[in-house]
Amino acid sequence: MKSFSLILLLLLVGPFVRAEEPVPPHAVVFMYHHVSEATPPSTSVSPASFRAHLEYLDENGFRVRPLAEIVAALAGEQALPDSVVAITFDDGYRSVYETAYPLLREKGWPFTVFVSSEAIDGGHGPVMTWEQLREMGENGAAIASHGRHHHHLQRLRGGESRADWAARLKADLQHSLDRMKAETGQENRMLAYPFGESDQPLRDLVADMGWVGFGQQSGAMGELSDRSCLPRFPMATGFDQPEDFALKAASLPLPVTGVRAEDLLLRFSEESVIIGAEPPGLQLRLEAGFSGLTAYASGQGQALVRPLDGQDGAVEITARRPLPPGRSRYNVTAPFGSGGRWYWYSYTWIVGQAHDD
Repeated sequence: MKSFSLILLLLLVGPFVRAEEPVPPHAVVFMYHHVSEATPPSTSVSPASFRAHLEYLDENGFRVRPLAEIVAALAGEQALPDSVVAITFDDGYRSVYETAYPLLREKGWPFTVFVSSEAIDGGHGPVMTWEQLREMGENGAAIASHGRHHHHLQRLRGGESRADWAARLKADLQHSLDRMKAETGQENRMLAYPFGESDQPLRDLVADMGWVGFGQQSGAMGELSDRSCLPRFPMATGFDQPEDFALKAASLPLPVTGVRAEDLLLRFSEESVIIGAEPPGLQLRLEAGFSGLTAYASGQGQALVRPLDGQDGAVEITARRPLPPGRSRYNVTAPFGSGGRWYWYSYTWIVGQAHDD
């Protein structure tokens, strides 16, 4: 769905307004890949657009904080002022060093770059060098992991047991951490999942290792957010317009206290695809008294929202049509007070193979 369509749907939501209350502790994290006009639009914003985002934050009183500091504050239930944001980049592309970094350094703002250590070691693609990452690290950048390899981390290899998969993943993540520490002196146990993809076993593994995981699903971070898959707003051409950026920067975390969702990877056998005819249902339990949700499914527009009988604050969200192979998301929103701000939550479905060939 194009960003302007989502904004229009938000503005057309019914008259529900939740009672005025203090703004909950939260922060918004933005995720970029390329900052260039010469790279694929689906993973790029133009230099002019990126500059406009920074100017909007500066002119509207937003505080740009280090990502690790924000996570620690929310985990410890420490006070965070309103309008706190973090800026992150996945893959470590050269355009970040050449274009984004000078603008951020000029403002003295921190940011985080998630890199795949093998890509940096081998110079695979238009990526930065360790020397450039060290320079940025000395000037406000945190260097963190995007995995040793830019692979689908949740997938098992052919014939691989779950125990062997876990041992391999732990070794790969430790290797990426060791390489970053050796080259930059930094040891940030933060992982951005490649492609924004994860499943429950992967998230459990990351949590057991004492790491913090980040996805590419939209929404603000709050005290109730899952530290093994924290949300970030992906920025790309078509989703980076000023009104869209402003809406996301002011968003708040939907107070989700419980999630129940089918793992669509289980719909696939080793021999053939087993896709059910019905779209999956996402069950959310919210803080008592919360209602008035609107939901959207990727490429389908508004989804169905049904209160669950006998379960106060629980709803089930279902797309109107089956999900296609690949990544799809349910975006869930509700208005906060009467000031034009929105609660926002997103859930990612992966309709695809559970094993690599």
